[in-house]
Amino acid sequence: MSTFTPDPQVLNQLVDALSKSQHPDTAVQKQVEQYLSHFRENPLFAHYLALVFASASVAADVRRMAGLLVKTVVHSSQQYWRLSPETIAFIKQAVFQEIEDAANPALQKTAAIVITSLVGIDGRHAPDILHSLVSKVDHANVSVGEAAFGAIAIVCEDSAQSLSQDAPQLLNGLIPFFISKFDHPSPKLRSLAIASTNEFAIHNCPVLDHYMNTYVQGLYRRATDNDKDVIKNVCKGLVLCLEMRPDALKAEMAALIQFMLKCTESSDATVALEACEFWLTFAEQNDLMDHLEPSLNELVRVLLKGMVYSENDLMSMGPDVEDSHIADRVEDLKPRHAKAKSHTSEMTDAQKKQLKEQQKAAGQTPDDDDDDDDYDDDDEDSDDEANEWTLRKCSAAALDVLSHLYTNAILEPLLPLLKGYLTSPDWKLREAGVLALGAIAEGCSNGIEPHLSDLVKFLIQCLADPKPLVRSITCWTLFRFSRWIVYGPERTQPEPNHAELYFHPSLRGLLVMVLDNSKRVQNAACSALATLEEEALDMLNPFLPHILQTLSSAFNKYQSHNLLLLYDAVGTLANSVGPALNNEQYIPVLLAPLIAKWGVIHDDDRDIFSLLECLASVAIALGPGFREMAPPVWERCLRIIQSNLHKQVQYKEAVAQGAPEAVEEPDMDFVIVAVDLLAAVVQGLGESAMELVTRSNPPIMSVVEFCMKDELPDIRQSAFSLLGDLIISCFPVVRPHLETIFPLIIHQIGRKDEPRELSVCNNATWATGELALQLGADAKPFIGPLLPVLVSVVNANPIRIRSLQENAAITLGRFGLVCPAEMAPAIHVFAMGWCTALRDVRDNLEKESAYKGMCMMVQANPQGIFQHIAYFCDAVSRWERPSVSMNEMFRVTLTGYRNALGEAQWAQVVSGFPTQTREKLQARYGL
Repeated sequence: MSTFTPDPQVLNQLVDALSKSQHPDTAVQKQVEQYLSHFRENPLFAHYLALVFASASVAADVRRMAGLLVKTVVHSSQQYWRLSPETIAFIKQAVFQEIEDAANPALQKTAAIVITSLVGIDGRHAPDILHSLVSKVDHANVSVGEAAFGAIAIVCEDSAQSLSQDAPQLLNGLIPFFISKFDHPSPKLRSLAIASTNEFAIHNCPVLDHYMNTYVQGLYRRATDNDKDVIKNVCKGLVLCLEMRPDALKAEMAALIQFMLKCTESSDATVALEACEFWLTFAEQNDLMDHLEPSLNELVRVLLKGMVYSENDLMSMGPDVEDSHIADRVEDLKPRHAKAKSHTSEMTDAQKKQLKEQQKAAGQTPDDDDDDDDYDDDDEDSDDEANEWTLRKCSAAALDVLSHLYTNAILEPLLPLLKGYLTSPDWKLREAGVLALGAIAEGCSNGIEPHLSDLVKFLIQCLADPKPLVRSITCWTLFRFSRWIVYGPERTQPEPNHAELYFHPSLRGLLVMVLDNSKRVQNAACSALATLEEEALDMLNPFLPHILQTLSSAFNKYQSHNLLLLYDAVGTLANSVGPALNNEQYIPVLLAPLIAKWGVIHDDDRDIFSLLECLASVAIALGPGFREMAPPVWERCLRIIQSNLHKQVQYKEAVAQGAPEAVEEPDMDFVIVAVDLLAAVVQGLGESAMELVTRSNPPIMSVVEFCMKDELPDIRQSAFSLLGDLIISCFPVVRPHLETIFPLIIHQIGRKDEPRELSVCNNATWATGELALQLGADAKPFIGPLLPVLVSVVNANPIRIRSLQENAAITLGRFGLVCPAEMAPAIHVFAMGWCTALRDVRDNLEKESAYKGMCMMVQANPQGIFQHIAYFCDAVSRWERPSVSMNEMFRVTLTGYRNALGEAQWAQVVSGFPTQTREKLQARYGL
């Protein structure tokens, strides 16, 4: 150790304090805290702690406490950078000494924690620390070598990414060393060596890529290891190799598949789970499909077996009982976050699929492209243990993704197995069979379709199963088949009474499950009902009395967690049936439970988010039927907004004064949901909202303008949404403020290149399009500053900002509609981007207003579209069912354009169009 000479009195006081840190007397504990807090100001605080940690004469529990405090100092950048070089060197000496303390494994682990904190806080330590640890791996005492490699493994786990980027030369020596230890006599050391190397595979380390063949061969050699931890890490390493470098595994793929099949069936749950990840990763490698086909039958059997609940699964989930009367524990409730409202154009299902494929090809992640989430929540419970990733969930997710890849080739071996599972007297097998059926719902949709008439009837019967877990998974599987249940088969004619046979009993069965006495079943039933509502839309209308009565009863039965899902089911119902809810018989049944919750929930309770979001959907659906409830809702929303904005100002002032702890930071999600509900009230009431808006205190436009300037994107997003609704329904209130808000709009749309601002730009652009329609010819002064920002949007990358481009194109079209002469001269600048943005948008009134504006611009400046006439005609031809007025405007515009060009030149232009475009123009307009 160093020549540091401690003050004996100080050292003894520190040891005495640490020995009392776990004293049962709280007064003693408080004295220790005060002493350590005071001593922490001493520059030698960490030095003394390290000395205690390395002192063999001190009790092991006291030494461990000292080591953990050293870790705390090192981990804090504020404290670490105040340490002297001598103290840092002393700490390193102490921890390396304790790595060799084979008699105290707990101290060895503490030393490893300090070591990784040193590397994490200051990467300059990595070379000498890792080299020192490597030198101890082959220590004569195996336990010292294991402790050293344990420390290395922690460093690799925490710092592999930074080491890959900043220390390739260091890794050029370390990674071959790690791989050389895959065959070490100690199972623990072998496992640590593989685990350490795997960390660099996670981060696609270029140095590891250089040694990939050696890495793979080392993993293969350990495939017959007897140690479960080694096999677990071998499986993880091979999965990472498959993701990082599938070509490195191709030569032995057949043997590898057999190895993974065996491991997926391992009696050790951790091995089985790591191996099961292989099938999820394999499904992403399309060029390897042929390698798995010979083993599909066996794989299906193994995955189905893996979906059966294990005893550990069931223990971690707690009793499967009727528990709806038991209140949820506060600590089990997950935080709820608000999501600001966004205005986007609507694409067809085929167009959404095409966009997702384009996003994937561009290396982007589609918003809804997380298949595993379905299985992470299929049996959701409040406990963290019940939400962990398990072999059951991984097996179901693997079957799902593989069913998309192999479709009916999966179905052939699965169906006979499913029959046995679904009819088994063992409820766990029945439950796994229902889960598997839901897992293949999308991937095997064509092949399973002929069997669905029997299977759906069977599932409806399963809703009466005595086991709650069977009932809950049945709800989940029914929602996976919800489209078929509502509409029947896509490729063949549905049965004449399809709805009576499948949709009606499914709906009635789910409504019974909504009132089940098991929280788990309630949870699954609410989610399934919401999905069925989204599919069925106005087909729900005849069942509204039954649905509303059931949901109303559920409000009296549900505990806190499921209540949030119930709000969602009510909101989704409102979104699905819309004005059909505005019935004097329905309104009291719908609003009574919401008003009751409204009366007891506090303004600062985060559970109010779900209530306000639900009320927003209800307000829009009821329209004038919400008039009686609108005033108290309006006033309360303003109160919530004003309160939290005031808290925000106070907090910012405290931060500016260097005392942020003096004021609690406000939760601005309250502002988001309140602003969104105000927008919904305006949208629902329409022009009759003027009475509320004009009496608003504070004035509504002052609230909107303040929120439009907020630093948080979500708040601005909601503010621009409210602005748009006010423009549509209460424009006289907005008009006096145009000079103030228009620069904010221009500035916001100009932030399109900032990823967090896209949804805000969307709403700002949509609101501007509504503004054009209200202003009419008075929009002329705004064209000059607005045109450049909108043009820059429609001409930008079409994948990254697709929805924003659609809104920008609609807004350009609307300005063309009201000011064609002023917009037409610039048509050549944006015509191609405009047509590309709107060609795939579903036919609707917003799109129609934009196209009418474009037609008027083309008529005003035919020459401006000449270079892009092919794009314009293609966009026109993609309309599926244009209205009579829209169709006539297309005919007039294109006929006039042809006449201006002359028959010969028009024929020459049209000859370059795609065949489908030419045929549609000929059929519709005789051109």
